[in-house]
Amino acid sequence: MALRGLSLPAEAAARVAAGSPVVDLGLLGGPGPASDPGRPLLLLDPHGNALGSAVADPENEVLRILSRDAVGSFDLSFFRRKVAAALELRRALGLPDGRSTYRLLNAEGDGLSGFVADAYGPFVVLYAYSRGLINLGRLVAEAILGVLEPRGVVLKLRPKGGSRPGQVKQEVAGEEPPEKLVVEENGVPFEVHLLSGLNVGLFTDLREHRRGIARFAAGRRVLNTFAYTGSISVAAARAGAAEVTSVDLSSGVLKWARENFRLSGLDPDAPRFRFEANDVLRFLKAEKARGAQYDTVILDPPTYSAARAAGWSMKNDYPDLIAAATDLLPPGKPGFLWASANVHRSRSLLRHVEEGLAKRDREARLLELGGLPPDYPTLLEHPEGRYLEVCYLEVR
Repeated sequence: MALRGLSLPAEAAARVAAGSPVVDLGLLGGPGPASDPGRPLLLLDPHGNALGSAVADPENEVLRILSRDAVGSFDLSFFRRKVAAALELRRALGLPDGRSTYRLLNAEGDGLSGFVADAYGPFVVLYAYSRGLINLGRLVAEAILGVLEPRGVVLKLRPKGGSRPGQVKQEVAGEEPPEKLVVEENGVPFEVHLLSGLNVGLFTDLREHRRGIARFAAGRRVLNTFAYTGSISVAAARAGAAEVTSVDLSSGVLKWARENFRLSGLDPDAPRFRFEANDVLRFLKAEKARGAQYDTVILDPPTYSAARAAGWSMKNDYPDLIAAATDLLPPGKPGFLWASANVHRSRSLLRHVEEGLAKRDREARLLELGGLPPDYPTLLEHPEGRYLEVCYLEVR
């Protein structure tokens, strides 16, 4: 489909000229070509000068700029160039080896706003962030097959607001992956389910933090909350933690976590390992009541969840969760708190931490504040892309 010209108002044109990879549709002053999902557009300033080429995404109320140049069309060769440039960075980082996991395409950071792709060994999972992007997503999948040459690409629709369990729209280009696949991260094996839903069992953005948890786990009693499939628990156990307790509301993902322990040669039934299917805040309160103590507590909650009886919102509930976690750290000596947050949809992680510590009159020293790994490049002009914050604290 040929690009249709769209003249931008002065404010929108200025944002594009300043390097923004997206433009809010609210700046355009009304309906027009930008309200047609997936419509390729040539962006023009008020004087008729070309500013770049974009695709309309009214589902997310934005224009997504895919090129700073005027292009003839968003065809396969266009996306092959994008994928090749992205792969060049990952090769410089030493990541592609056919076994490991990493972020192959990171939306705006790789010039492909609306798309992200993760490599899981010989397969790739590609996400399109609206229904209007699906057709272009098929071209991105074909480009990945031609450039990276994986065995197959799973294209998943990740619409605004998410998808209900069991209702994820997905299709496969190339070979379909097996139901269960074992891949590696820093040489550690993990089981992933690439066809199961939006979340496949291993989040690549925490790779470097899983490696770093060893410093706070060796010889210590570790509590991992919102444990999901146990990747951080495995990292702590492999580092020689004296005890590892994994808590998640879902018994199904904890069964998956136990299998990840086995893949690392760890017996999940050993006395030093414990798996608890429970609401995390309820578990923390019960542990306090019985006088339990942990040397390191890990908090990796979702941004929001309706699974709990009272629901969960990071914005409203995180400080109380942090306060409850500090109740389990040992009195009279320092304990360690590891916490993460998606700050794109919430305030700064340290604001949550400060408020939570104040609820218990606890003091802390910040040991490290981290974020996304290098295979998650972001644009200086698009700070919203830097969504992850992770902190390590010594709590007294």
